[in-house]
Amino acid sequence: MAPAPARALPEPETLLDAALAAPSVPYQGRVIVTQWYGRAADGRLRSRAEEMRVYVRPPDQIRREFLTPDGAASRVLISDGDQESVRLIKSGRTIVGDAVGSGDKVLAPELERATLLSNYDLSVSTGETVAGRATWRLSFAPKAAGKARQTLWIDRDTKIVLRLKRWLPGRPFASEAQFLSISPRQAQSEELFHVEDSTSAGSVVHARALAPRFLTLDQLRARSGTTFPDKLPGGFIFESADVFLVRKSPVRHARYTDGLTVLSVFQTDRPVRLPKNAAIPAGREALPGPLRASTAGKVMQWRVGARHYVMMSDVSRDLMAEIAKSLR
Repeated sequence: MAPAPARALPEPETLLDAALAAPSVPYQGRVIVTQWYGRAADGRLRSRAEEMRVYVRPPDQIRREFLTPDGAASRVLISDGDQESVRLIKSGRTIVGDAVGSGDKVLAPELERATLLSNYDLSVSTGETVAGRATWRLSFAPKAAGKARQTLWIDRDTKIVLRLKRWLPGRPFASEAQFLSISPRQAQSEELFHVEDSTSAGSVVHARALAPRFLTLDQLRARSGTTFPDKLPGGFIFESADVFLVRKSPVRHARYTDGLTVLSVFQTDRPVRLPKNAAIPAGREALPGPLRASTAGKVMQWRVGARHYVMMSDVSRDLMAEIAKSLR
């Protein structure tokens, strides 16, 4: 008997679209998330890991239970697509606001997808088994230096992303999320996705929004008189902006994307205190201000005239320095 023919690899763009689409089946599982964010003063890698239970009900209901080392939930995030709540178990408080992605984004999905394809080379290969399931491996190689590589392990059957890894080659910065176990096509009770309301007096806090506003560049200029560029070095384009107050001082936040990597620039009239982690030294490019490593990515601060800037991303220090120069 002749051997069965090898299963043909899917097209990279077809697999990308399937991974980005809303889930088509309900499922639940257990996930571990790990981050590596630079080195401590003694040279050891800084890292943190957290496990969570995940429940999904298509198209947009999700529940995440973040676990303590003994398996108890420390906080529970629930979203029904419109509203989102974060329940803090220890304090008994719940924060409620608009769900992430519930607002109208400035950047059209078609343009974001085209930007990704212009900045990264995509490739598909046979992936390792993850949580006992066969996968396709979709890899993203940046065309510009200084950006992270990314790989997705996608379930061949359901197209659920079972593992995701981002890393800067040769640098101690990386993140990974992986299912330890998963039960696809398992019906999920509607009660799991009930977002808290204000019926429990004193226990619910209504945030301005858990998701930010999405302002255009023109709206940002009209609200704050501040001008940000529509493009930055490295293939980044303006995605959206927000303006909010911290201790009565305005903070202008511009978000940029290259289709895969996110970069945030904050502009204030007062200096901002950086994390107390060890400083990252300059590379080939001179840094305009101090650079620190944090779990949110690299954080750099500098000043231009009376304005103070803070940039956050996981790109290289040299690319951050190049981008900072363009914002002067």
